[in-house]
Amino acid sequence: MAFSLQSQAQTASKWSSGFDFTQRAAKREAGRWSLTDWLAIKDKNRMMDQWLSMNSPSPYEVMLGVNFLSYDMHVKDDVTPDKNYTRFAGEAAAYAQFIGLGVEYLDNSDESYKDLAGMFHLRLLGNSLQNTGFTLSYGLRTRDMSGTTTTKLNQQFGQAELLLYMTKFFGLNGKYRYYLPTTNDQLGDLKEDLAEFGLFIDFKALRVFGSWYRESQKNKTPSMTDDLTTEREGIKSGIKLFF
Repeated sequence: MAFSLQSQAQTASKWSSGFDFTQRAAKREAGRWSLTDWLAIKDKNRMMDQWLSMNSPSPYEVMLGVNFLSYDMHVKDDVTPDKNYTRFAGEAAAYAQFIGLGVEYLDNSDESYKDLAGMFHLRLLGNSLQNTGFTLSYGLRTRDMSGTTTTKLNQQFGQAELLLYMTKFFGLNGKYRYYLPTTNDQLGDLKEDLAEFGLFIDFKALRVFGSWYRESQKNKTPSMTDDLTTEREGIKSGIKLFF
């Protein structure tokens, strides 16, 4: 009789350990999905999105810049002496994420011409104007010339620009611009390019920069046997403000 009772107790114990209804119910409760849980997750995601929108950089950017140029002009004709000039120029750009528009203006009264250029920018690397980035640009420059030669010159150009931060506030920049060959009634066939390389330092939304630059222009009229090369080489410095 005692053996029978012990056997029944062991069987009940095995049944209880194999089918623990309370533990299985607790597991089902832990994995249960409810409308209350969904509303809580939705509210949490909304708070996360709000935090990201407040702490992420704005997709819209604006840059305003003033440049000071001091350069030597050298005409390779063995007749014209080298001359030194100084001039001011202005530039601006506006971006929406990786797409931007830019404008440049220069009034060079010493050489009797004015430049106005418009550009379309495509940023391939980087997420802001104040970050390491690589940008390709395409634009059109209009040069109004007065004085000895009076004409209007329209030149399309392509440009590549690299901005590289070495530290959080200091970096290097390089730019190369190639003007598509064109023909002008006064100047003949023209070819031109521009190269810049320099340093910059950021103070919050203000950038101070300085760079070496060289602009080379070649033109040839029907009466000329060889190209006439004009080079402008010097220092470009200035400030930029970012909004």
